[in-house]
Amino acid sequence: MKRFCFVILAIVFLLAPALSHATQFSIVGPRALGMGGASVAAVNDSTAVYWNPAALADFKKFEIRLPVSAAIRDHMDLSNTWDRINAIYALAQTGDSTALTELRQLILDLDKPNSTTDIDASAGVLVSIPFGRSTIAVSALGIAYAELYPMVDTYNTNTSILLPPDSITNNNTEITGIGIAAAEPAVTFSTAIGEQFFIGANAKMIQASTFVHSQSITTGDFSTFIDNLDASETRSSKGSIDAGILFKPMKSLNLGLVGRYLNSPSFPIQGLFAVDTGAAVTEVFLSGEIELKPQYRAGIAWKPFERLTLSADYDLSKNKSLTELYEDQTLAAGVEFTLPKEIFSIRGGMYKNLADSNSNMVYTAGFGIRAFILRVDIAGAYDFDEKEGQASASLALRF
Repeated sequence: MKRFCFVILAIVFLLAPALSHATQFSIVGPRALGMGGASVAAVNDSTAVYWNPAALADFKKFEIRLPVSAAIRDHMDLSNTWDRINAIYALAQTGDSTALTELRQLILDLDKPNSTTDIDASAGVLVSIPFGRSTIAVSALGIAYAELYPMVDTYNTNTSILLPPDSITNNNTEITGIGIAAAEPAVTFSTAIGEQFFIGANAKMIQASTFVHSQSITTGDFSTFIDNLDASETRSSKGSIDAGILFKPMKSLNLGLVGRYLNSPSFPIQGLFAVDTGAAVTEVFLSGEIELKPQYRAGIAWKPFERLTLSADYDLSKNKSLTELYEDQTLAAGVEFTLPKEIFSIRGGMYKNLADSNSNMVYTAGFGIRAFILRVDIAGAYDFDEKEGQASASLALRF
């Protein structure tokens, strides 16, 4: 009993919420996405490696799964805005009053809170292997995060057709892209302690590529910017740890807690950053680090009937974006109904970023099909305001 209590206290200490920034908590796998991203306590497949490694010992199945997911949160319609600025810039330089006014408006529209475009994607191979009261898993999961944000030149905004020195045609508003693509090969161990308590942890070696580039929105185009961003790659590696708890006070109820990147691994980054000097916006070559601060999330899952699952998740701390310009603290909820023997499953859910009062409710839906040992799952998400969307699919063999 003393050993049991010590283990509980140690895990709780590791997962204690901290006030620190992190990347957004990605939604990995179509079952999770279909259920709104509420999966910490509801996960029942090998994506538990990501969602809650403790759940693998409760899952107790041999499975090979290949999930892929992608998400975009476009708060400034950057690609279309950039293309339009390029289309009218030459005309504005001739002194056309309509073009000058539109150019100024397009640029100043970027100077708003949360004017960012955030992208994340994941893909990998996950293998879970049960033995006795425990499960081990080996996985190679890749997760990429990217953020694009403007540094608006508010010094050169004059729309006079005489084109003075502070004319909008001399505006040097910059767009900066920053990102990290991390391959996370991991070994996971999960075990049961008694009949109701499960613990698990990942040990992983993160192989990271970081990117940063800034470019004037009045020069070049969006595709050129992306090419230059890709060329700024800096590679490095660092070990990291995730840990989770799953508690089942009764057969139909799961309570879960997970902590990711518990040791705050950091990775070097270098390239062109846009800076505001107080008199102009310019580009400066800088070196720094991207630090992946811990992410903490709690979840609950309830099965009032054998084929019905209700779930909810909540981020215990606010996760800031890579640039700390945007905060995320998600509340998610979902439902799943399955036919006998999981021949067909249908899912629905929703999530909302409570840290942003202007964020929309995002609605999700998905389904799963089982044919003998083969499982196919598909899901999507949309906010009906053309600002956020996600898609996910996976193939799995379960024995």
